[in-house]
Amino acid sequence: MFHYKNLIVASLLFAGCLDENSGTAGFEEERIAQLSNALGNEDQNDFRNRKTENKLLTKRKEDCSNDPRVALGLVSQEVCVGADLFFREPFGGNGRACGTCHAAQFDFTIGPDFIASLDADDPLFIAENDPVLAGLERPDLMRNFGLILENVDGAEAPTTKFVMRSVPHTFSLFTSITPAPIVNPNGTGVDGTTQPPNQRTGWGGDGAASPGGLKQFQVGAIFQHYTKSLNRIAGTDFTPATDEQLTRIEDFLLSVGRTNELALADVSLTDPGAEAGRLTYIPSRCNGCHRNAGANTIAAFNRNFDTGIEAVRVAALEPLGIPRDGGFGGGAPGAPFDHDANGDGTPDSFGNGTFSTPPLIEAADTAPFFHTNAFTTIEDTVRFYTTAAFANSAAGAGTAIVLSETEIANVGKFLRVLNASFNCQLAAKRLDAAVQVVNAQQNHFKGLQFGLLDAAQAEVRDARADLSEVGINSAVQAQLTTADQAITAAFANSSPGQRKALAEAALSAVQAANVGLGSGMGYTLGQGSLMF
Repeated sequence: MFHYKNLIVASLLFAGCLDENSGTAGFEEERIAQLSNALGNEDQNDFRNRKTENKLLTKRKEDCSNDPRVALGLVSQEVCVGADLFFREPFGGNGRACGTCHAAQFDFTIGPDFIASLDADDPLFIAENDPVLAGLERPDLMRNFGLILENVDGAEAPTTKFVMRSVPHTFSLFTSITPAPIVNPNGTGVDGTTQPPNQRTGWGGDGAASPGGLKQFQVGAIFQHYTKSLNRIAGTDFTPATDEQLTRIEDFLLSVGRTNELALADVSLTDPGAEAGRLTYIPSRCNGCHRNAGANTIAAFNRNFDTGIEAVRVAALEPLGIPRDGGFGGGAPGAPFDHDANGDGTPDSFGNGTFSTPPLIEAADTAPFFHTNAFTTIEDTVRFYTTAAFANSAAGAGTAIVLSETEIANVGKFLRVLNASFNCQLAAKRLDAAVQVVNAQQNHFKGLQFGLLDAAQAEVRDARADLSEVGINSAVQAQLTTADQAITAAFANSSPGQRKALAEAALSAVQAANVGLGSGMGYTLGQGSLMF
């Protein structure tokens, strides 16, 4: 995750305003204040803009036709319009948009640190600020654990029939939504799932309205999260999206992050521990479900699994009586629980207990992990599969994955390097776009220029954090620091020529850092990666 406190301290260090040996006490309040001042100020920085606005689709098309990213051929108008709808269209509701929770500023998800940085009137906090929507969220669980209230099993009793889930990132959906084929006479796949839903969306893999494709995911999001009241009456509490709006949002989502898979057999990593982790990972059961560190099996479809993770959810939920989450499938109105999620022999949830498999390449800096947000590091997440909780699950089938602590650490390093390379390539794409926009627009569209620089810097810092947290690739970390400093200087430079030169210097440093991580990690990044 991108650490905002580090942004403020690093910027002050580079500017000579803070001695690198001085403490950071007192800067927590300052970084929140500075972040809050930037958020929503489109003239300063488009990347920090969390404002939403009801706007005609024709106006969004017009705005995108004037967007330099479209004019330069970096992004299609369709993807641009879809992104604008995703980040800024409240659909006549309570002020939220998809980007409220799937924040570009935080790797298309949210967590407690990011939530703490937001203004009190941010749309995320509508349940705290509007008495009519007091039951829309559990603010304590949202603020402390990044968990969102979801009525996935029916909205007839919204404050009692619900589950608490983390916000899954939306990177690389192009690669991860193909469902298991139907193979059984009862109309289910090998994982017990059905079609529809026709694509795997959300943590349960069934997050979209009928027929259950990515295009329909927005329909359920508006109904669940955008509503002005818990009555959820279309036309009164929200405005349903049109087919064209849904199509444009789908265009955008399919173009965010990777559109390709790696071949881990062709990857070679420079850090010895990470390379050892790669060699441990490839023949392991991990690779059977997360083939090539993606979200699919060897048969190239996304399979649901019951790994027992719900049984070890955040402990704070237990005394609060929060319902258990049964994953895929839902209960009819009035129906009793049909799944035992915690394994005590008593049904306590709705569903078949399975959850969709997320990609691992983007995992290291999208913590906390799983739909429960119960694990804070990638190493803790790997370690879970060595426990009795996994062994006793349907996926574990009585046997945990055998890994030593050294192997767990090395697999963690391996996944961190894959993520760091993804960060570097994403930063490079954004820096290249920034260079082109500066070159074409000079000092016009400075909000966009700063947004692209800021978005690139977020990835640079994510990559450095992935590596520094376990002390690997020190030379790469130094190159990332060079890139970070060049971007900070570009922010402060009023000359477009110098700003372009600094962005180019940052781009060179990031590209060198990526090469320093190893080979075989070529990610094809979609146009939506330039949008925010």
